[in-house]
Amino acid sequence: MKIITQLNLFEDQEFGDLEKILMVLDALPETDLFKQLEAKRKYGRRDYSVQSYFIAYIAKLILQLETDQQLLRQLRMNSQLRQICGFETHSVRLNSGVTKMVNAPSKSAYSRFVKDLEEVCPDIDEWIQTGIAELYELLPDFGQVLALDGKIIDSYAVPNGRKKKKDRRADLEADFTQKETHHKTGKVKVTSYYGYRVHLVVDATYELPILWKITPASKGEPTIAKELIKNFSETTSQRAQYLTADRGYSGLPLQNLLEDAEIIPIIENPHKWKEDEMRQYLDTDLMYNQSGEVFWIDEKGQSIRLIYKGYDKSCDSLRYGFHPSQGDERIFRLKRSVEPIIFNKVGRESKKFQKLYKQRTAVERVNGRLDRDFRLENHTIRGLKKMSLAVSMCFLVMIGFALSKLKLGQGEHLASWVV
Repeated sequence: MKIITQLNLFEDQEFGDLEKILMVLDALPETDLFKQLEAKRKYGRRDYSVQSYFIAYIAKLILQLETDQQLLRQLRMNSQLRQICGFETHSVRLNSGVTKMVNAPSKSAYSRFVKDLEEVCPDIDEWIQTGIAELYELLPDFGQVLALDGKIIDSYAVPNGRKKKKDRRADLEADFTQKETHHKTGKVKVTSYYGYRVHLVVDATYELPILWKITPASKGEPTIAKELIKNFSETTSQRAQYLTADRGYSGLPLQNLLEDAEIIPIIENPHKWKEDEMRQYLDTDLMYNQSGEVFWIDEKGQSIRLIYKGYDKSCDSLRYGFHPSQGDERIFRLKRSVEPIIFNKVGRESKKFQKLYKQRTAVERVNGRLDRDFRLENHTIRGLKKMSLAVSMCFLVMIGFALSKLKLGQGEHLASWVV
């Protein structure tokens, strides 16, 4: 994206971390977003361009500033930051007749810009998707393994503010949810939250976002996950081979949706049976448990654990056989239709399943960057539109850094930008 700032090309300047702002902006694809923002400006002075305001918003994220007031303070103090954003010092004649020198936008002017930016958030999402499409072209393995998870972000408003409908400090769009934490001792800790939930699909290899949706916190993760999968782009559907998620997403509706799209689910099975319970496979000498382990019962009633031999696509079955030490070359085919969740296309006890499932932590690291690097754990956001804008802008910066590194020939650690 071409950005015009007030930098002097004849000066040898070192901008340090401020150069990251230009890295992101230069790497992003072209957009007509600024024409839409310009059309929303109606009355009053136009001291600065919408591009300058937008660069300032990007600077707030990259410099890890938590509030708009901190950003405006930095703009007033840092002349290099003003140069990069394109804010020039100029005189303003007030209504009282006094002339005042201004070098940065006022709080009210910046707030009006952010409000306009909220209205075009869907266009920002499309802009990000254009950048993601470039990643698909530049990285042959991008999007092959996906990771899915949800993240709760508390609202800055207090819950009882819902009663004060005329008070702008209230957040009428956030709602409550609870999260259970199970300890090894058997105790269950219940934590209540008031805010929003980010439903997120990321590339598990490069830890970059692919698709997301922001909802009130009470919206169920499996329900929104099905919406996200249905909204996969053609490129995403064609490239994706596996999707990994935790046990909260386990269920036939989601699994069938993924398999219809020819994506193999790598989802942990919640243990709902008794811990040592085993079930007979049809009318055979085979037994299996909820972990996907299969056993053969011999004539003496002793169980012999079988070894996973792979998936048979011709009959949609899992192949199991004896360990070589047993000297028995028989192969048993277990039809997945008997227990589709337990008999996953990639055997649950196989090393391949365990290796793929470990990649699920990629989405947790992306969630951690939202909290730690983009300061969403200490924010002042109220309202669904503001929250959606904040998350989208974070992802825009992520994609911008990744594209910048790729164009510089750096193919590793694309999601890392904080030193």
